[in-house]
Amino acid sequence: MRRSTWVLSGSAAVLVAASVVTRLVVYPSVHQIPEDTDTTFEYTGTATLLNAAAVESGDLANAFLTDIPITLDRHVKVVETDGSTAVVTDDVVVTGADGTELSATSHRWAVDRENLGDVPAPEGSEAEEHQGLVISWPLDPKEQDYTLWDATTATEAPAVYDRTEEVEGRTAYVYVIEAAGALADPAMLERFPVALPRDVLAGIAQGLPAEQQPDPALLAQLPEEVPLTYAASATRVAWVDSETGAVLNGTLEQSVVAQIQGPEGPVNLAPVSVLDVAGTEEGTKERADDADSNAQMLWLVRMAIPLGLAAVAAVLVALAVWRELRGRGRDGDGESGGEPAPAAAG
Repeated sequence: MRRSTWVLSGSAAVLVAASVVTRLVVYPSVHQIPEDTDTTFEYTGTATLLNAAAVESGDLANAFLTDIPITLDRHVKVVETDGSTAVVTDDVVVTGADGTELSATSHRWAVDRENLGDVPAPEGSEAEEHQGLVISWPLDPKEQDYTLWDATTATEAPAVYDRTEEVEGRTAYVYVIEAAGALADPAMLERFPVALPRDVLAGIAQGLPAEQQPDPALLAQLPEEVPLTYAASATRVAWVDSETGAVLNGTLEQSVVAQIQGPEGPVNLAPVSVLDVAGTEEGTKERADDADSNAQMLWLVRMAIPLGLAAVAAVLVALAVWRELRGRGRDGDGESGGEPAPAAAG
């Protein structure tokens, strides 16, 4: 085999190896949550909130702040990685129009870096236990239902695939999530009173719409200091990029209701927190642009580069074979093409 054939064959082998490494090693390494992930999802909308200061002062006519404009920022950041596991912080802050902080919650989760599902928390990470998706969708989402963890009630909730739509030029799968249960988020529980005087509750009840007012006879039977419990419900809609799993847009309707204990179980008294928010137009466009860039990069690493390297390798192999056969043909012609020299006369 000629030296040129060896060079071409060796180069082809290197390119094939590079193609395999790109597809089987490089692609999985980039097709996961980056260790420097640091994103903020902004929602805007309105809220109706219990005005704790007014209640404490006895100003029951202003017991609620109704339909005030708010901004909700959800900040997700990777703070630790351990192989295929990422530990992320998940902070939500609600602010009023003047920038005043109205509420804040903070959680820490351990998730799989590709399918975003729950995994055992690394030792010392202080990540909370959960089941299902908690910060986003798998990087390869499907048109199917998933299980999502609702941190407000600390329960699993079905994330139901509803339809496919286009968002800023991207194909998005739309999921609807409904969750309900006893309020379990410690930071939210701290915001609400554990008990209120009976006359204060009666005053709050009188300010509610007629269909929401509890039975006056029930209120009359309550002790002077009434212990309260809280229940929460939420409906979320998420528009998820079909190629990257990025959440392009979302809406949230969440309600927290104060309850009193009646003869047959908890009785709703009044909503103490009602949020109705949606992602901003600017944020949706920005996330769609990011998803487009990420999808192109993943396509290059998954398909274009491996196939390109393999194609060049195939050309080199074909060239090596052609040169080898051509060389052998020339060698054969040289051995059989000449006439034998005449014998010398004696």
